[in-house]
Formats: sequence, structure tokens, C-alpha cells
Amino acid sequence: MKKEYALKMDDNDQLSYLKKEFLYGDGNDRKKIYFCGNSLGLQHYSLKNKINKHLEQWKDLAVENHFSGDYPWMDIQDKIKEKLKLFLGCSENEIAIMNSLTVNLHLMMVSFYKPSKTRNKILIEENAFSSDRYVVNSQLKYHGLDESSLITVSPEKDYLIDENKIISKINSNKETLSLVLIPGIQYYSGQVINISKISKVCRDNDIILGLDLAHMVGNVEIDLNSHYVDFATWCSYKYLNSGPGGVSGIYVNSKHIKDDIIRFEGWWGNKLSSRFEMLKKYDAEHSAEGWVLSNPPVILLDMHLASLEVFINAGLNNVFNKSKLLSDSLYEGLSSINNYNKFFDIITPVESTSRGSQISLFFKKSSEEFFSQISKKFVVDYRKPNVVRVAPVPLYNSFYEVYLFVSEIDRIIKCYD
Repeated sequence: MKKEYALKMDDNDQLSYLKKEFLYGDGNDRKKIYFCGNSLGLQHYSLKNKINKHLEQWKDLAVENHFSGDYPWMDIQDKIKEKLKLFLGCSENEIAIMNSLTVNLHLMMVSFYKPSKTRNKILIEENAFSSDRYVVNSQLKYHGLDESSLITVSPEKDYLIDENKIISKINSNKETLSLVLIPGIQYYSGQVINISKISKVCRDNDIILGLDLAHMVGNVEIDLNSHYVDFATWCSYKYLNSGPGGVSGIYVNSKHIKDDIIRFEGWWGNKLSSRFEMLKKYDAEHSAEGWVLSNPPVILLDMHLASLEVFINAGLNNVFNKSKLLSDSLYEGLSSINNYNKFFDIITPVESTSRGSQISLFFKKSSEEFFSQISKKFVVDYRKPNVVRVAPVPLYNSFYEVYLFVSEIDRIIKCYD
């Protein structure tokens, strides 16, 4: 990757103004370049204003702020859903903002994992994110089952998941499979999974399909309705920049939004018209909000809304287009380093449609030492046993920063070669 190319791309970047709006380090004096948006997004300056406004209204109005004031708390979830539907490719009716991802996975499995004597198996990837696996294993235990009811799909030698292998496993276990739970993007390799391909075989065999979209929302374009997914959940603190511990959300396909569906219930899932009447019988919202248990954390909602507004104002197409260009520049730059494959493999797919922002480097030796060297100038993250994940994101990273990263990797390799 040439310096001139990077500078030219930055000059033509219509999103470059956003970089100074994200806070990191001491003002504009960033000691390190931040390539870790896949783990925790940076703070946009507007979040502080949102929180302060919320605190002022709480001070001035107290409980009356639920329904009155310039910024009623009861309106925030609707404003978030109005924007989030554009990220997910679904209707507002199918979205609820609540809890954390792992909690939501449990709540979704209450409704969508209904094991019978003949159909009680769950299919996941062998190297699923640990929390997803804990959810699945504990749900099996809850139903009196064990890991013999768990079907896993292992990655290939290149660390990527072969979707055809998933389809083959579904077809060979279609009589016993109850649920398929997969990621939209695999957290370790950064591979985008072909959801439509897997969705079709699940629909053909009447098998529920659920998605963990932790690394997908705000990273790549999504169209849940065209994929015919049954349910999904995600987090907001990664690419959506909504703060550490940021509020999660769920998607429930409208075909499942029925009054008689089994779910855990709480008063905030009641219809707004009857929510404060303290009815003895649950009167669920006829939407995904029927799964909401309790009143939401308003400050986290404020942060989430402020972050989504940054994306909308920038234009989602502009954001995703720049993301592809950054990812392509990083991939091409790293793969052009002389003898790079003596030291590491790039385990993220080469095809730009099969990856998002994250590029994963599998170091063949001295991975922790390489990570230590990289970390002197860049914030990236390390996943055992040997992977360094690098994620330049379009809202606050530049092409010149990608150039600097590639140059630094080249320098480090020459020191070891």
C-alpha cells in the first residue's frame, strides 16, 4: 500500500470530518491509533450532551419525565427502533431494545428452543463465542439434556466455516434438529456467514434459525427479512459505538409475534395502554416488545440513540462503502508484504463480500511478542491461541492509518526475518 494512495483516499473521503468528533486519548493528541472498534467502539462527543440533557430533565421533572418534557423517556425506544430498522432490514415491529446479548439469547431460547422426544438437538459452530456456547449448554441442562444433543460444525484448516458443511449437517440431522444458532460474522476470523443459504435449508425442514449479530450490526449491511431468520440478537458497544455495557436488542420475525407464544413475561412487555393498570393477566404488546421484561436503562438508551444518529447523518451507504474500501486496503496491504506468510496467515476471507471491517492475523510463532510490538503504536486485540484482530472502522479511522499499520507490520517482520 502506497502512502500517496492513502493520502488521496483521505482527501476524497466525505466522512473524514467525523474523525475529530470521536474522543480518544488527550483531545486530538492520540498516542496510539485505534483499530479495535470490533471490541469497543469509540465515544462520539454527542453522547455526553445527551446524558447531560437527560440528567437535567431528571433533575427538573423527576418521575414526570416519563411522559413530559422536551425529551420524554417513553419515546426513546421508538426513536431507536425507527433508526435501527435501517441497519437490520426489518420493521420496527420486529425490534425490541433491551438487556444484554447473552440475556437476550436465553430469552429467545425460552421461546424458540422447544425440544421434543424426537427433535431436541441444537447446531452451533464448534468455535462459537464462549458465551453463546454457555447459553446453549445451560439451556440443554435446563431441559434435562446433555451435550449429546449438541451438534457442532468445525472450521476448515484455513479457520473458515464451510457453509456447505453446515447445510450437510442440517440435512443429515433434520429429523432431530430443533434449532440452528450461528453468528452473522464469526468473531475469531471475521468471516461473514451466508445466512440466506442456511436459512433456506432450515425453512425447508421446519428448523428454527437464530443469529448472534454481535459483530455484524453497524459493520456490514443486513437484510433480515430477506433472509427469513426466526430471531436474532446483538450488542451495541462494538461497531455501534454505544458505550461499554451498551444496551442490546432483539429481532423476532413477525410470523412469531403471537399472543400465545411461550416467553418469560414482565410488566414492560404489556401494551402501553394497559401497562400501568397492574393487570393480573399479561396483555402483551403485539410486537417484539412483548419480550421486554422491565423498564429500560434510559441513560444507555440515550447513548445508543446518539450513536445511531451519527450513522444516519453520515448515510449508511457512505459508511458501509468506506468500510469496504478500508478493509480492502488493509487486506491488500498486508498480503503484499514480502514473506508475510512466514510469520502469519490472514485467516479472514479474501473476498470483500465475505468480510467486514475486521482482518484476523494468525501468527505462526511468537504471537504474544508480535502483539506486544504492535501494541506500542496501535490498539488492536489478541485472541488466543494466536490471532491478532485488526479493525479499522469508517467513522473514525483513515486510509493513512491503515498505511501506517501495514508499514509497521512490515518493519516488525524485517526485524525478525
